[in-house]
Amino acid sequence: MSRFRIILGLLTFVTIGMIIGALVQLAIIRRMEDSYGSELSIRRRLDTQHEGISIRAYDEEASSLRLGYVKPEIISWAPRIILFHNFLSSEECDYLRALAKPRLQISTVVDAATGKGIKSDVRTSSGMFLNPDERKYPIIQAIEKRISVYSQIPVENGERIQVLRYEKNQYYRPHNDYFSDAFNIKHGGQRVATMLMYLSDNVEGGETYFPQAGSAECSCGGKLVKGVCLKPNEGDAVLFWSMGLDGQSDPKSIHGGCQVLSGEKWSATKWMRQKTAH
Repeated sequence: MSRFRIILGLLTFVTIGMIIGALVQLAIIRRMEDSYGSELSIRRRLDTQHEGISIRAYDEEASSLRLGYVKPEIISWAPRIILFHNFLSSEECDYLRALAKPRLQISTVVDAATGKGIKSDVRTSSGMFLNPDERKYPIIQAIEKRISVYSQIPVENGERIQVLRYEKNQYYRPHNDYFSDAFNIKHGGQRVATMLMYLSDNVEGGETYFPQAGSAECSCGGKLVKGVCLKPNEGDAVLFWSMGLDGQSDPKSIHGGCQVLSGEKWSATKWMRQKTAH
């Protein structure tokens, strides 16, 4: 009987110990869960805040680059020509036209002998260049950054944007954008590429003509010619390279502005150099 009581007491003691141990273990688990839940909640809040910052930054970057709107189309590999649809918004086109209109002057061409601009019947448009202060405007900075990203040429290698207006019967005869004089090459090196942006589309004629980009026929100012003719469409931009992959000037990059038959053709041009443009 005495032995039975001892065994019963031991079993009771062990059982109580197991219950207490289980309760302690459960409390520890609960505490760990609460602690993890609080930490997880904090992490989620931090992740949400971080994600919010990232999303905001991404949204601003995407908006600046017009991601989802700009659609590239390969026009030619020799010479290299890419057409970017919806490169500019209609508001940006309006902005550039409004900025330029009060200061338009008769356009000039580069004199190979002196490197200076001279009047010529080769080019009958009117135009102006943005000044250094205007390059600091947020809209202009966004456009220049976009040009840099899509062309993969640093912003500082770009010349100032030139805005042009072609009225009825005006044109720009076929020419190359690279320099043939030593004077201009001293300031930033040779021109590597050109981004030509269309600021209006209420025009008949005025196509950008690349005579060496193919043998198919196209309409240039109402005349059938061989090559590629790109019709002005507000917001579109044409990127073409004046320099080949071998680092030499590409004669096939010759291009021109076809005669405007009716309406006005507005465009903006950005030339990009080998080095920092002054």
